Amino acid sequence: MRIEEIEITVADIPDPGTADRPHAGSSRSNEVKLPQVVVVAVRTDTGVEGHGFGWGSKGGMRTAHAIAEVYRPELIGKDPFDRERIWHAAQWADRQGGHAPFNAYGPLDVALWDIAAKSANVPLYKFIGAYRDRIPAYASSPFMKEPREYADLALEARRKGFTAFKLHPPGDAELDIECCLAVRDAVGPDMVLMSDPVGGAYDHEDALKVGRALEKLDYLWLEEPLFDHDLHGLEQLSRTLDIPICAGEWNSDFYSKINYLRTGAADIIRADVSWTGGVTGTLKSAHIAEGFGVNCEIHMTVLSLMDVANLHVALAIKNCRYLELPFPDGATFGIKQQLEVDRQGFVDGPTGPGLGVDIDWEGIRANEVATI
Repeated sequence: MRIEEIEITVADIPDPGTADRPHAGSSRSNEVKLPQVVVVAVRTDTGVEGHGFGWGSKGGMRTAHAIAEVYRPELIGKDPFDRERIWHAAQWADRQGGHAPFNAYGPLDVALWDIAAKSANVPLYKFIGAYRDRIPAYASSPFMKEPREYADLALEARRKGFTAFKLHPPGDAELDIECCLAVRDAVGPDMVLMSDPVGGAYDHEDALKVGRALEKLDYLWLEEPLFDHDLHGLEQLSRTLDIPICAGEWNSDFYSKINYLRTGAADIIRADVSWTGGVTGTLKSAHIAEGFGVNCEIHMTVLSLMDVANLHVALAIKNCRYLELPFPDGATFGIKQQLEVDRQGFVDGPTGPGLGVDIDWEGIRANEVATI
């Protein structure tokens, strides 16, 4: 089998979910009228086709051109089953002047795994090697402004079947504590809660204060309380606080994860198929974390197809408690089957071969911006 063609399509997302929209105060709020998705189709000489989606929140053309110019030449004519060889060739192409965005290779790698699992006629997580067939999901909030908003959303998530909820609080330490308290008071002691102020929101003292408050509220983890590059600060927090510190999402490549594990800068690391070099890079991250006895919690991609790929990876590893899903609505554009949470808060693995969902080509073509 050989790769004959890689089609790269940029499309507007016509009805973006909450997670696709910039939050208040974002510097990107006026840069792009609609968020975009980069749709990658890898076609082989046997007719088997694989797919992946790329992030286009600031406009998809730069991601599309990076895929076309840096990585497509590395794949054309190659055997799609040589995923490890291609993954390292892509790393080298980037290092030798490619300078691609860190979200550019993930769609290609996901497409290669999709081809392999389709060729074996099994769901991707079974092809990787399944650990389980279903996994609990947590509802991941948008950025909001008031404690009551978070409390109401957590209650709505619980009504939908979620047993766990994560806040993306506003980013002010005192207000964030109020928001986290309001959610705990609203849902009671049984719902699992997490907080993620998304890096750079706190200085060291505020991060410590928030962490101590969340310990009293029995939160499962505090995520990215400092910028991911602040290894010293994260190490101090991890050593001082009892609540686990979750980090490593923004230092996204597999090799960076090792520094968090080696220095103790995180109790939990993050990875996903969009930002961590596809399924290949995410599996590498999860496996090295497992060797350290650390969980690798899978980070949502805010891309419909890539969150399906995230689900497959989560089902294939042991050291991941939850699948993260945007709530109250999220990434749905581009695929025909959406991920759904059952009344017990679980998401079941797809049953079809490969990624197990159909691409909505009609919707993509109707909103196409360019194909290269």
